[in-house]
Amino acid sequence: MELFVAQLLNGLVYGVLLFLMAAGLSLIFGLMNVVSLAHGSFFMLGAFIGLSIFQITGSFWLAFMLAPIPVVVIGVLMEVLFLRPLYRRGHMDQVLLTFGFTFVFLDLVQTIWGRSVLRLPVPAALQGTIQIGLGVFSAYRLFLIGFGFAIAFLLWLLLERSRIGAMVRAGVDNAGMAAGLGANIPLLFSSIFSFGVALAALGGIAAAPVLGLYPGMDTDILIPAFIVIVIGGMGSLRGAFVGSLLIGICDTFGKAYFQSIALFLIYLTMIVVLLFRPQGLFGIKYSDVIVAPAVSTTSRPLTRQTRITGIAVLIALALLPFAMTDYPRALVSEIFIFAIFAMSLDLIFGFTGLMSLGHAAFFGLGAYAVAILGAQFGLNAWLGVAAGVALAGCGAALIGFFCVRTSGIPFLMLTLALSQLVYSVALKWRDVTGGSDGLAIAERPGFFGFELSNSLTMYFMALIFFAAVYWVLRRLLNAPLGHVFIGIRENEQRMSAIGYPTSAYKLLSFTTAGAIAGLAGGLYAIFNGFISSDAVYWTASGDILIMTMLGGAGTLIGPALGATIFLLMKNVVSSYSEHWLAVIGVTFICCVMFFPGGLWRALQGVPWRVRK
Repeated sequence: MELFVAQLLNGLVYGVLLFLMAAGLSLIFGLMNVVSLAHGSFFMLGAFIGLSIFQITGSFWLAFMLAPIPVVVIGVLMEVLFLRPLYRRGHMDQVLLTFGFTFVFLDLVQTIWGRSVLRLPVPAALQGTIQIGLGVFSAYRLFLIGFGFAIAFLLWLLLERSRIGAMVRAGVDNAGMAAGLGANIPLLFSSIFSFGVALAALGGIAAAPVLGLYPGMDTDILIPAFIVIVIGGMGSLRGAFVGSLLIGICDTFGKAYFQSIALFLIYLTMIVVLLFRPQGLFGIKYSDVIVAPAVSTTSRPLTRQTRITGIAVLIALALLPFAMTDYPRALVSEIFIFAIFAMSLDLIFGFTGLMSLGHAAFFGLGAYAVAILGAQFGLNAWLGVAAGVALAGCGAALIGFFCVRTSGIPFLMLTLALSQLVYSVALKWRDVTGGSDGLAIAERPGFFGFELSNSLTMYFMALIFFAAVYWVLRRLLNAPLGHVFIGIRENEQRMSAIGYPTSAYKLLSFTTAGAIAGLAGGLYAIFNGFISSDAVYWTASGDILIMTMLGGAGTLIGPALGATIFLLMKNVVSSYSEHWLAVIGVTFICCVMFFPGGLWRALQGVPWRVRK
């Protein structure tokens, strides 16, 4: 009984910390219709800034009160200067912009505070224990529970029983009408964003004595917070509170009694809720018509000029490796593989309009098929690649069957949840996958009699597959089927009205993209000789989204360009500077702000011909 009560209190503590994160995230989305992946960064910044204030003043409570202030300033600057111009573009640009900021903030934390795990001591007044019944419990943890319930009550009073809350709801329901009645809508929205950021920073400093401080704590808290608001309902304070306590208690008891499936059960709960109630337990339905970027496709029938240009580029790529050493050849080979991966995402995102944050799951399935079949059954890696394509395609068909029933943010969250299920299996099934330690492939196969241990052979293998995938996708998108995909992206309701079964076509697009991602994963396993659970984590899906948007979604060749730039920055810049994360983040932020169609579209708009 004592153990049960202890786990219950620990679950409430974790739930309260999740609530401080999820409440701000839910308010920002529900009241402003803004999706921010940088919210976890504010949690992390609050913790580290609080640590610095404590080191200077020696007072935990002073750090507790002051730490949110500089974080709020950073959040307001981000909202005013970067997010506000994107409000009319839709959620995708918001997601990708804030994802870029996570790189910048992570680099900032690593530069100032280092990469090691730090500790913030519990305040002296709460270092003792309190006996409850037969158990003895930490005074600080009991304080956190009371503090969280008090914050929830004050938020309810503010939003539901105050004039400010009425103004906020009026501004959200009809901003034009509220502005006509004298409300300052930009100031109101900035205040909401500031309030949400302050809650995240407060959660960070409150969690520091319990969870510790380390770079990466932002992503560790962001995913559970997203699960909370999806289960509870985006924009619902009651949903955030109930969902936080539910996930906190389930996670704690799961780790105590069902360690092997604890993570699986949490994601499964989220999936069930989304399938039967996409708006969450306490949320309301909302419209989300702007999902994919508003761009026109550039997949047109090949002309004589484009054929000649393509052949010239292919010849140049075939000659390129002879002017390189082993390391550049390996880097370009990796670029070809990730270009295939990015083009597969572009099929569903840029051409069909399906915004996914779970595409890495299919990449991982293809890679693990090669490694596991080789290690467990001694199969040739090329048979593993074929099996990986089939497995990824079947996995995409199964996941897509549930996902295509939703749209917009629920679709994004459902793909994220289902991909995290794959991640949890890869992480926990250590006997087969190697868990976080990873799994090496048995041996590299040959390629038409040549050894892939040779960098030149590896280069041409990757180039051949890249060219083949590009040609197949180009033909598909210029065919009637590709036109249907594009029509669904442009106006799904119209396509449905004229008789197209849009859900079936979306499922076909999703399955095809998953199979191609599986091919990229299998090739990567051969190239790298190793695969770990990190390859299927949600941040890997975020990376491939960056590649796709950086080059230009809906262009097919743009994602390949984006993969080139991203990997060059990651590998080349990192060899010259420790701040390569910030370089990538700033580059991507600038691309989202100034080149909404991507770099490939910007290059196409340059007047290359010189007037005589």
